[in-house]
Amino acid sequence: MMENNFVMPKRKKTLMYRYVIFFVVALAYFFVYFHRTTPAVMAPELINSFNTTPVALGLFSSMYFYAYALGQLPAGILADRWGVRKTISIFILIAGLGAIMFGIAGDFNTALLARFLVGFGVGFVYVPAMRLLTDWFMKNEFAFYSGILLAVGNLGSLASTAPLVFIMGIWGWRNSMIFVGIVSIVIGIISCVFIRDKPCEIGGASISEIEGLEVKAASPPTIGIIKSLSLIFKNYNFWTIAILYFVFYGSIMGFQGLWAGPYLSAVYGFNKAETSKLLAMIPLGMIIGGPLSGWLSDKVFKSRKKVVLTGMILYTLAWLPMLLWVDSIPRNSFVILWLLYGIFGGFAVVMYANLRENIDSQIAGTGIGCLNVFLFVGGAVFQQVMGLIITGYPEVNMVIPAAAFKSSFIFCFVALIAALAFYATQKEKICN
Repeated sequence: MMENNFVMPKRKKTLMYRYVIFFVVALAYFFVYFHRTTPAVMAPELINSFNTTPVALGLFSSMYFYAYALGQLPAGILADRWGVRKTISIFILIAGLGAIMFGIAGDFNTALLARFLVGFGVGFVYVPAMRLLTDWFMKNEFAFYSGILLAVGNLGSLASTAPLVFIMGIWGWRNSMIFVGIVSIVIGIISCVFIRDKPCEIGGASISEIEGLEVKAASPPTIGIIKSLSLIFKNYNFWTIAILYFVFYGSIMGFQGLWAGPYLSAVYGFNKAETSKLLAMIPLGMIIGGPLSGWLSDKVFKSRKKVVLTGMILYTLAWLPMLLWVDSIPRNSFVILWLLYGIFGGFAVVMYANLRENIDSQIAGTGIGCLNVFLFVGGAVFQQVMGLIITGYPEVNMVIPAAAFKSSFIFCFVALIAALAFYATQKEKICN
């Protein structure tokens, strides 16, 4: 066996081992999404345990996104300069410790700090993962495997619905979070053991060699941090992507990540089990939409912009029923509506490939980190703004009125229209 490894062609080594790395990174990313959407299901328990209000709950949920956003630029810099293996391994350990801290938190302030640690820790997973895709996968595979990674993440979202409700019913929410923290720590150890930053570390061929591109004898000059940021922020196309992703992700995390559960409960009277099943339709749709959009982008249309625009327009239209019939949507229709909502929302993952074709490959990690700052600040801002809009309406018999949710949905819809109009001005680069 050892002898075969030595004679194995360098190209084959790379093409085989990259799937080991992808599996480990995907496992870590599964829990990134799991942590992200748990408040929507755990909201009643958190309100009872810490005696919080809707505004405080919005702050708690958004703390993940503020912490995540804070880590994005450092994550890109560390991925480019320190290496993916060290970055993911150390910070997923921090997330695990944060989850354990959350499970044993005795007061709301401790829970806030724990939520911050979780968000900050998992914030160092996706950007390095995109760096790995750059170094281990070919350009015409990037969008597809980005979509696969998004699909795995949304399996984590699925796990934070009905399966989490089931586990909480047995162990309670505290022990459930402690268990997730322990599992996260184990994943950090696995990441350290199996992840490698470059194919050369296993004696494999580089992606440039596999693609048949000319390999330069000397490495190109390293682009400094200040220069990298200058190149990114002076790029007009970067801003079209960043603004659209800010609004898209803000809207979907404001809804799926927090306020969809209270909406179904207050307006339609769904119980926790019914709510969790319906919420599962959104990540299920993304599991379909992510890889589908990557395939369409890489293999069919050869265009990132067209795929993003099509998906985001259809995603925006999926909000219309909740604006027009906020309290009179047939109950069974939510299954189809939110499945479509997730499918077209999954098309957003192509924006990473859109970004990659607009920046130098040397600063790919930094560029993705910059984009993710907008992404997760959007998630935090929209959760809180929607909370403020909803809180602005007086409760009726201790129940949030449908008009409150409708106003918050209108806010999301208008913001999406404006962001789409700006993205449409992007000067497109056609894929080869």
